[in-house]
Amino acid sequence: MPPARRTVGLLPVVACVPGSDVWFVRFTFAFLSHLQQGGHVVDRLSGQCIGNPAGPSFNFDHLSGGPLLWAPDLLPARHLFIGHTVCPGFNRISSEFDWWPGTSFSARGDDYLHDGMDYAHVPVDLAPHAFVPVSVGDVDAAAWTDSRQRMVLIYGDPLEKAVASFSLRQGQVRPPYRRLGERQVVDWPFHDYLFKHALPSYAKMMMSYQAMAQAVPGAVQIVSEDALREEPVRVLSSVLAHLNLDHWDSGVIDAVITLSRGEHIAAIEKEAGRSFTGFRRSRKATISSAAETAVRAARDPNLRHKALALLASMGVDTAYFQPSPLSVPMQAVAASRRSA
Repeated sequence: MPPARRTVGLLPVVACVPGSDVWFVRFTFAFLSHLQQGGHVVDRLSGQCIGNPAGPSFNFDHLSGGPLLWAPDLLPARHLFIGHTVCPGFNRISSEFDWWPGTSFSARGDDYLHDGMDYAHVPVDLAPHAFVPVSVGDVDAAAWTDSRQRMVLIYGDPLEKAVASFSLRQGQVRPPYRRLGERQVVDWPFHDYLFKHALPSYAKMMMSYQAMAQAVPGAVQIVSEDALREEPVRVLSSVLAHLNLDHWDSGVIDAVITLSRGEHIAAIEKEAGRSFTGFRRSRKATISSAAETAVRAARDPNLRHKALALLASMGVDTAYFQPSPLSVPMQAVAASRRSA
C-alpha cells in the first residue's frame, strides 16, 4: 500500500495508562469504524453477523497494533490515535512540574507522540495506506487552538496497572519491553519496579491529562476503566460523544463491545494463528508465579498508602482512585494464559 500524502496535524487521541488493555479499546474502535463504512463482523463464537452482510468482512490481517486507526468519519483528521502518549499540548505547561524532566517512562513508546519515533511514517491500521506522516507539533498546537482536537484518557487503579504491566512485560516477545535498565524485568523485585518505574510512569501519563483538562476545558475526558467495564455502553457512548462520534445507537455499541470481549479475541487469535498482543507463548509458569507474587504484594494496604502518597506528591489527584480488589490483573493474567 502506498503511504498517505497528506500530513496529519489534527489527531484525536484515546490513550491508556501503561499496563492497560489497549487492545480492547483498539478492537472496539476498529469494529465501529468498519461497521460505519458498511462492513460486517462475524462473531466467531455465536456465528452472528454484525453489520451489513453484503458489505466487506473485517480483515484482521490489517490490524497490527497501530498506533493509528483509519476512521474516515473523523473528518478532516480521518485518523485516530489509540495507545500510550502524553496528552497533546502538555509540553507547553510541563515546566510547571519540576519533577517532569527528571522522570522517565519505564518503556520507550509509553509517550509515543514525543519519544522520537519516525513521524514521517506512522503505521495505520485498516487504512488504504500503510503509513501516514504526522506533525506532532501541529497536533500539540491544535490541543490549545482547535476544538476538534479531543483527547481521552482511560485510566485504571495504579497498583492494578503496575501488576498488569509487570506481568505482561515478562511475557513480551519484543526485547525492549522485556528489559528494564541492565536487567530483565523478571529480575526486578515488584516493590522496586513499582516505586522506581511503574508509579512515576503512571504519574507522567495521568498528570498530563489532568493538567490539560484544567488548562483547556472541554478538550479532555478522563474515563475510569472500572466504569467502562461496569457500564460499557454508557461510558463508550460518552467517549464517542466527546470525540464528536455520537451517531451510533446503543445496540451497535453493545454488539461491538461483545465482539471485543476477551473470549472472542482469543477465538480470533486461534483462527489467525497469531497473538495480537505479542504475548510470549512460553515461560508460563515463571510469568504466572511472578504475577501472583506481585498481586499479593499489591494487596498490602501499607504499600497502597505509600503508592498513593507518592502519586499525590507528584500532583496526581488521588480522588480518582478507590480501594480496589485487584481483580483486573488476575483476569489479565488468566486471559494471557488462555491465549498462550
